[in-house]
Amino acid sequence: MRLVPGSGPFNLLRSGSAVALAAASLPAHAQTERLGSTAPSVYAEDKAYQVPAITSGPVLITAEASARIEYDDNIYALPRNAIDDFALTVSPRLELSYGSSSLRYKVSGTAAIRRFADRKTENSEAWNVDSQLDWTPSTTSRLSMNLYTGRAIEPRGDPEARIDPTSGPRAIDLLGAIAGFRRQSGRMLFDVEAAARRFDAVSSYDADRDFSTYAGRATAGYRVTGSVFATATAFLARREFRLDRTVQGVERNATTWGGRLGVEIVPGGLFEGNFSLGAFRHEPDAPTIPPRTGFSLAGALTYRPSRRTAVTLNASNGDVATFRSGAQGRTDTRLRLGIEQEVRHNLLANLRFSLRNSKYVGTGLQENTASVSGEVEYLVGPGMSLAASAQFAKRDADIARDNFERFRTGVSFRLRF
Repeated sequence: MRLVPGSGPFNLLRSGSAVALAAASLPAHAQTERLGSTAPSVYAEDKAYQVPAITSGPVLITAEASARIEYDDNIYALPRNAIDDFALTVSPRLELSYGSSSLRYKVSGTAAIRRFADRKTENSEAWNVDSQLDWTPSTTSRLSMNLYTGRAIEPRGDPEARIDPTSGPRAIDLLGAIAGFRRQSGRMLFDVEAAARRFDAVSSYDADRDFSTYAGRATAGYRVTGSVFATATAFLARREFRLDRTVQGVERNATTWGGRLGVEIVPGGLFEGNFSLGAFRHEPDAPTIPPRTGFSLAGALTYRPSRRTAVTLNASNGDVATFRSGAQGRTDTRLRLGIEQEVRHNLLANLRFSLRNSKYVGTGLQENTASVSGEVEYLVGPGMSLAASAQFAKRDADIARDNFERFRTGVSFRLRF
């Protein structure tokens, strides 16, 4: 995805709730390729490569930009007669931060401007404006509020994405608000979050894809060892479509709720992150569609065997929004395993494997997408780096037109001013 919400596709609500997964199945805010983003979990702490924020009175200013040239051998993710092209993506980012250690306000703006060499219909502009307020009244408590708006560009290889070469990629306007409170004191952990998000496809042809989600999540934890909490999570999500009935008159809105048990590991040791398992209950408003119960999974773990190495695992399973004709719902399972390495103090690398299974409830159809990617980033000097990457992806689907193989490779130039 070229676009991600402020907390990332695997961390929306940090609970893997139905709305989080629904949002993760769509692109969201534009995210710049940032200095050190090849291996953010082990980004070198060498002061020679750190660039402090610009100070203007009480305001801290961070300005970044990247330019990427990429070759794609199947830009439309077609099953046959693939069309290749080169693309240039320019991504500026500006962040302003103001406040003290206990109360801080931050606003940032990001854009991703993409231009193709031959296929001009694929040209796109994605953007995001994000504001964040954090209040930390004590070392054990934190209250945060986030507002964002932007435009996302749907990747051609996403499930249910456009494959018609005569039309450009789908554009989606986004608006959202997230509020959360976390308290970690002694043996107890308490973490709650609420979110409202709206997805508005720009084209009137895609009016049936406009919907809003409202979600809440509460997690309670008990410290079982120094850095490990045993956790219990409950979540509730509501999905409401602007066109709340199909052309056949069937209601489309639905409510999903559930719970999970798991662990949360606070930073400071070999492991950090969270992982939980449980169940969800999906209840459509339509009386003709039976409710269903499914497996709920949410996890984001990092293992650091050494200061220079990090192994990351992201996993999720749950109900997501679907627009496929005849489908009563969709369940996505996503796994991503990554290795990040600081090869030298000025050379970063990563290797990532990902799997995605999408099952269309009521149709018996499913599809599996696997990908492997790698990237190296050379830190030229303070505030400057060069990166090279490659990715191969393949989808096997029950519907032949959804199959594809795709190879992409490119080079990036990243700056922090």
